[in-house]
Amino acid sequence: MLEKSAPPLEEGLLADAYLLSSVLFANPEAMERESTDARIDNLCNELELQGRPDIAHHFGLFREELWDISEDEYLFTLEMTPSSPPYLGSYGFDAPKSCSDIGANERNMYMIEVAAVYKHYGMEMEHGEMPDYFPAICEFLAISLVEEDLRARKLRKGFIESLVLPFLPDFIRGLGKKPWAHIVTAVAELIATEIEGGVEG
Repeated sequence: MLEKSAPPLEEGLLADAYLLSSVLFANPEAMERESTDARIDNLCNELELQGRPDIAHHFGLFREELWDISEDEYLFTLEMTPSSPPYLGSYGFDAPKSCSDIGANERNMYMIEVAAVYKHYGMEMEHGEMPDYFPAICEFLAISLVEEDLRARKLRKGFIESLVLPFLPDFIRGLGKKPWAHIVTAVAELIATEIEGGVEG
């Protein structure tokens, strides 16, 4: 992951990387090719300028595969009975076995915790999506970076360490050789720069 000698990343760049990661989980059919390629290229260039070509490499690998992703590959990997559901809780908790289990189900409690952190920062889920939806996690990681209150920053750190990081390895393994594995790997490495304190304001 992150070497101790790796240089810090500016928070603005970190936020851009998290936001782009969120966007890149959309259906490629809904993306505008020229602007998407430009955003990935600009991010990769900036990461390289700040001494992180390793993270840029993952975004570059995704870009190489992005426009070859078929509608079926997208739908059956991430949406319709997905082989690799983009919900972090599904990599740590079993789904409820009956209706009576839903209220006390561990995954449900996990999502309540995630949603509570969002609410603290004024972020609400839209369109009926679940709180542990990976693009929403990425969006939150970007938005919450601007918070300067010490208690809120501590809450964010705890959120990352207990509600995000434990589930990323299994998500990456679940994606296997699918293109989105590059994005989740990049996010894991971006988070590592924060855990190691390698972030500049």
